[in-house]
Amino acid sequence: MSEMIFLLLIFGLPAALGFKLALSRGKNPFLWGMLSGIFPFFLVVLHFHRPDHEIRGHFRKCRTCGRTVLWKDTVCKYCSAKIDVSERQ
Repeated sequence: MSEMIFLLLIFGLPAALGFKLALSRGKNPFLWGMLSGIFPFFLVVLHFHRPDHEIRGHFRKCRTCGRTVLWKDTVCKYCSAKIDVSERQ
């Protein structure tokens, strides 16, 4: 029984985190979950990789510079343009 818990912690936890991160980044969650379960380094790659397009509730494109910023940001960190609150809903 303890071997099963060990395997779940070693492979299952990174796989679940990779699955969740891939969903929020607009990537294939099954592929990234499997890769993260086998090679946990892919969690770091997935964490720092920003999507190219807008993902509602997670990322949006700045209207001024066109880069992706976090959904909750009120100011673009690249060009300092103000993001209207009505745009975020």
